[in-house]
Amino acid sequence: MNSKQVLADAIAQKAVRLERCVARAREELNASTDFRHDHTRQDAAILNVQRACELAIDMGNMVIAHEAWGLPQGAREMFAILARQGLIDDAMSTGLQNMVGFRNVAVHEYDVLDLGIAERVIRHELDALLRFAGLLMQRCLNNR
Repeated sequence: MNSKQVLADAIAQKAVRLERCVARAREELNASTDFRHDHTRQDAAILNVQRACELAIDMGNMVIAHEAWGLPQGAREMFAILARQGLIDDAMSTGLQNMVGFRNVAVHEYDVLDLGIAERVIRHELDALLRFAGLLMQRCLNNR
């Protein structure tokens, strides 16, 4: 198996897991009649958002390493590199960098997490992660 095939397989596996995490986050949000007071559902939803973000970061780093585009100093820079290389547009890069910021707050400052923002992210912003995974999968399929 060549390196392009290995990359394509790894990206595909992570994309499936990312899709599952997005679906689970949305299930938890929608399953609660009072999400803002249901701490168990909040925790489950936010954990799946974190996992989805991590999977997208892993996928991007894998592509950058495979293409030898440099060594990002962090997740935000990784998305910026992908934009500079033309893999994603600037708007997607900015949105994904903002998602990293949300993930950082969720991980390191959970006690100040704004649930209104969390709900908006789960309902609307996670679509950017799905689009990103789709773009990477398409790229891998085209480069086999």
